Amino acid sequence: MGYIEKTMGDNERMLYRTHRHAIVLLQRMFGSLFAFLVFLTVGLTVFWAGTGVKGDRTRVIVGVIALFSLVMPVYLIISAWHKGLRERDLFKSIWKPALAGIAILIFALLMMFAPQLKATGWVAIAVALVPAAEVARIVLDWINERYIITNRRVMEVRGIINKNLRDSALEKVNDVELNQSIVGRLLGYGTVEIITGSDIGINEFHRISNPVRFKREMLNAKEGYHVAGPGRDDEWAVPPASRVKKPAKAGDAEPTKDKTPEQGAEPEKERAAAPSKSDTLELIAELAELHQKGIISAEEFQAKKTELLARL
Repeated sequence: MGYIEKTMGDNERMLYRTHRHAIVLLQRMFGSLFAFLVFLTVGLTVFWAGTGVKGDRTRVIVGVIALFSLVMPVYLIISAWHKGLRERDLFKSIWKPALAGIAILIFALLMMFAPQLKATGWVAIAVALVPAAEVARIVLDWINERYIITNRRVMEVRGIINKNLRDSALEKVNDVELNQSIVGRLLGYGTVEIITGSDIGINEFHRISNPVRFKREMLNAKEGYHVAGPGRDDEWAVPPASRVKKPAKAGDAEPTKDKTPEQGAEPEKERAAAPSKSDTLELIAELAELHQKGIISAEEFQAKKTELLARL
């Protein structure tokens, strides 16, 4: 049993689940993947470029290319600042690109001015393992990030080892908004906003895959929840005829009149356990629904309705 199944109730079941679109994965891992390729290329060039003047010239050319690749970390730093991030948030966003930029600058200069230094290759390959591990972490994080609809709630699950689960009960969902750009419609992603009556107010699921179906499934689950009622299984959504005792017809055999002393006390027990007015009205409403669907006849409905009203 997985982590998600362990958090679900006894009668709760999963109806639909999705995740962030693959384009989100590419955006997250692009910087780390770029750094990995740069360091790996530098390391392999040191060993495979050969010796002599020709090999040194090749390493110098690769160093110049690595120097121009500094455009990527500089772009990431400027983008974070342009988004309005300041102080702590800005530092959290730029410290990785800044370290990668410094490392790229050092290796580029070593390749340009000390192309014969073999230690540069080993160090570059060792450094390449750091962004490679970051790429693996990003992929695992993307795989474990799920957006789930059950017959009771909408769940957002994140985390590889340390799990973070946030959910919204279907009964608190007031509205659902779907935002898709032209590119999103072509590629199949969009943002779903769930407006609830809780303190959070709005839950946003950014760039999830197949958002149209996600919204449709959630609306269907919400409708089914309200039909079934809170705390009841889906089989109660439309009460079958067996749940309402049909009145005896005129031709049916009469029950025996002989009663033991214990049976004679049954009317008093029935009067003590008589349903309340609200319960009686609810039973009449269920009978009316059964009559509309043709499960019981008009005579049976009127007879049972008269019987229930007599108990009030």
